[in-house]
Amino acid sequence: MCNPRSMWGTVCGNQWTEANSRVVCSSLGYSVEEGTYQVSSTFKKTPTVPIAVDFVKCQGSENSLKDCVHFSHSYSECGHSDDVGVRCQADDCIDGDVRLFEYLGRYDYEKRQYVLVCINKRWGPICSNNRQGNSKTLCNQFGYNGGYGGEGLISMPVQNITLQCSGDESRISDCPFDNSIPSSCYSHISIDCKNAYCTDGQVRLVDGATDVEGRVEICFSRRWGTISGDGWTQAESTVVCNDLGYEATGNDYSVRPATNSMPVFIKTVRCTGREMSLLECSFRRNLTHSVHLEDVGVKCKKSECDDGDLRLVGGDSENDGLLQVCFSGRWGTVNVDGWTDVDTQVTCRQLGFNNAGQYSANAVRKALSTPIYMDNVGCHGTETRLTDCAYHRDTSEDSHSGDIWIDCSSSSNSANNIESNNNTATDSGDNVTGLIVALVALVGLVLLSIAFVGYILWSKRLHKKMRVYYRNSAQGKGEGNVKIPDEPDSKDYEIPKRTTATQDAHYASLSSSPPAKPSGIYQPLKLSTLERESCYAAPQKVTRGNGGGKGKNPPPPLRH
Repeated sequence: MCNPRSMWGTVCGNQWTEANSRVVCSSLGYSVEEGTYQVSSTFKKTPTVPIAVDFVKCQGSENSLKDCVHFSHSYSECGHSDDVGVRCQADDCIDGDVRLFEYLGRYDYEKRQYVLVCINKRWGPICSNNRQGNSKTLCNQFGYNGGYGGEGLISMPVQNITLQCSGDESRISDCPFDNSIPSSCYSHISIDCKNAYCTDGQVRLVDGATDVEGRVEICFSRRWGTISGDGWTQAESTVVCNDLGYEATGNDYSVRPATNSMPVFIKTVRCTGREMSLLECSFRRNLTHSVHLEDVGVKCKKSECDDGDLRLVGGDSENDGLLQVCFSGRWGTVNVDGWTDVDTQVTCRQLGFNNAGQYSANAVRKALSTPIYMDNVGCHGTETRLTDCAYHRDTSEDSHSGDIWIDCSSSSNSANNIESNNNTATDSGDNVTGLIVALVALVGLVLLSIAFVGYILWSKRLHKKMRVYYRNSAQGKGEGNVKIPDEPDSKDYEIPKRTTATQDAHYASLSSSPPAKPSGIYQPLKLSTLERESCYAAPQKVTRGNGGGKGKNPPPPLRH
């Protein structure tokens, strides 16, 4: 053990226990199941190094002896005859297996998940060079979807290996490496993995020669794991291939088993072959670690379909089920976003059914492994194939909970509480009738407005005539032929001229001493009753006698 002076020394065996041996074997990367300890009587050489520590007391879960309670040799009388030795058991791991080692440390910032790699039956950390690529591959090997790499230092012998992973490999044994320690290895790699983008029950094929074959992995709790193949038959392979959008070949397929770093999730799977996913089959959850030599492999083949072909699967009859469309020999689903009854009508017509059909979202079967091919489909109703309509191929943000379920045996879409497209023509006729009624009502409103304006003008004219009538009646002429203009013209009247003598006579009749004449400022005249009546009297014609004499008839007074 390295003492605080950075010198190697022995450990005194006073009060040594089995827990201390487990900590020693674990810190060296060996198995902790059968660790034993021995005293120095079994060793024939006398160490020439000093004694480092004494009275070590561990709980068994510590990372190294320095984390256990211990005393420095300077406080004890231990000699080299009391030195302790430990024999550890080699682990049964396979070269390339990885596991996570949670190093707690003395401080919070030292707590990390370090990666231990098995080489020659011994676990050990690797250097933190090429952290980005190596950390992604390591997380893939654990069943996650990539991750991030960190660095730190733990008290464990480093492995003599240098990895150069790109991040796309499924395990580090597929990465380029050399059996040497980098010259700049000052820290060990730690990882922080991300959850996989999957839902419980989804399956995938890994480590196969092609895309349609490989080891079957199933997702649980956002992590991928394997399936134990005890009792696996062709029925289970058919379900897996159909769930992936392919067809089963009926051939057995042996795969390379996964590493012990990936869990085995289920075993004893029993299917009939008609299920849409393995979750609809009977199986047992694996609660203990199983041997990966029994990992299941499947070989499928591409479906014999053309791009744009449709089919309904998983329904009770041939005219209802989950809608799937074919592209590049693989079946996929259609998302419900933007879907209408017109799209359902085009789908049922392409499938050979006469009814308009109804649709609903796939709210029950969510654990599907097929790709989602189409989204935001918009048909006009005249298309012969669904792929003739407008749609989006980018479905990266969609989930299988929005897959479309079609029922072509019904003529109305009760799921959406709307009428089917068989009544579209009737609705259009009702809309045209309503438009005609609206136009007639508008024309009637315009005619009514014109009549109202005419009535207003007629009322004004009648009022004017009535005013003339009452004015003539006031003069005692009846209607007669006398025309009283609305606005008198100055040419039709003869207004008597006012003279100074007339004014003086007027003022004399009001008082004995008339007021002084205004100078330079016009003063309004105060007319008598007779003069006032003469101003508003109708003009009279002037007649001349034979002798040229002039005579005027006095104007009749106005009656008020």
